[in-house]
Amino acid sequence: MMLTAEELAQATGGRLVSSGPAGPVQTDSRRLQSGSWFLALVGDRFDGHEFLPHAQAAQCAGAVVSEMPEGEWSGGLVLVPDTLVALQDAARFVRGDFVGHVVGITGSAGKTTTRAMVADVLSALGTVHQTAGNLNNHIGVPLTLLETPVDADLMVLEMGMSAPGEIELLQDIGAPTHRIVTNVSAAHLQGTGSVEGVARCKQELFDGARPGDVCLVNADDPFVSAMPLPEGVREIRYGSRRDVDVRLLQATVDPQTLSTLVEIALPNETLSARIPSPGRHLALNATAAAALGWSLGLSADQIAEGLSRYQPVGMRMRVDSVGGVTVLNDAYNANPASMRAALETLAQLPGRRIALLGEMLELGGEEAAFHEAVIRHIALLNLDLVGLSGPLMAAQAGLARELGVEVVAAKDATELAAMLKGQIHAKDVVLLKGSRGARMERALQCLPGEEA
Repeated sequence: MMLTAEELAQATGGRLVSSGPAGPVQTDSRRLQSGSWFLALVGDRFDGHEFLPHAQAAQCAGAVVSEMPEGEWSGGLVLVPDTLVALQDAARFVRGDFVGHVVGITGSAGKTTTRAMVADVLSALGTVHQTAGNLNNHIGVPLTLLETPVDADLMVLEMGMSAPGEIELLQDIGAPTHRIVTNVSAAHLQGTGSVEGVARCKQELFDGARPGDVCLVNADDPFVSAMPLPEGVREIRYGSRRDVDVRLLQATVDPQTLSTLVEIALPNETLSARIPSPGRHLALNATAAAALGWSLGLSADQIAEGLSRYQPVGMRMRVDSVGGVTVLNDAYNANPASMRAALETLAQLPGRRIALLGEMLELGGEEAAFHEAVIRHIALLNLDLVGLSGPLMAAQAGLARELGVEVVAAKDATELAAMLKGQIHAKDVVLLKGSRGARMERALQCLPGEEA
């Protein structure tokens, strides 16, 4: 989206010091191109104002600042009290001019998968602009809005949180017309205190709904199902229960193709789709996307076609082959619910099944109990080998052995890789899972042909 100096001043309530041509807004000085506006964010460990000379050398159109540049400044300039607030206000300005449907998605797990599936389904209606990567916070959501292409017909915004009030802010900026809370589970407990606290934070997405908005409710999740909705919104319930609007009838993992077959009943027809990624837990994400598509008038065939185009985003149950080993790379993040789902997917597959597991972080005072629960669940799954990485996981090695699990424990993923070198062979199936801080992709060094 191209904004002029006058529009930036209007959007942010800032003072127009000098005019400049229209251009896209950028906060990363390394990505600045000629004609861009540089918005100088200030954080605990950085100050964008230090990069104003670089911005000027890059021939930027101008800058949005909270401090006047030192020395001569030749471009446009908008002076604001707070550049972070200015970024968010500029995003509100862009959102106010966008006339298409906007989908907002949050949840403890499955946000990114659901966002990608929704975007694939809605592509039948036109050009979809969606969150890139993990830009789902108080900076990422505004940047996503500011990067809206002029030909976009619909928008899909992923919204993350770690503390109360964050979803409230993001939904206010993005003003979704359609709102999805995928689920509620133990995640970010350090900032919320409890699973009930997580639920209250996720509910902020529904709380901000206006009359006429559509709220898609996961009826299988007791926390989401119990969330009150504002008056005047349209409620669509989805899940595997009989009393829902869009119902998941069946979900099976095909062990040969490592895909998931789903059958979903819409109010007037039934669709079947093959999702090219393994995991029964993906089926509820697909059902949410189907419900959203149905709400906007898409047919079963159109929805099924969209779901069949889904590709895992980043390290989210991505299937790779390394040295003849099948790798289920689900190492982007982890909490107790997503860890359990990934392990159950691995347990359904043929061959020698190996789980390489990193710590689940940000679980507060109950973190040891959550890690113990994972080990007790593993003991029921008959896996062939389990690698535990990091102090919280490694502390459970004794319990794992008591329960009959063959286990290797290490201080981190790199050490785990060294300990397992030569123990994993072609035709084995390996699951990588852990919180982002565990960097479990480093454990891939143990696979045949991989070097440390």
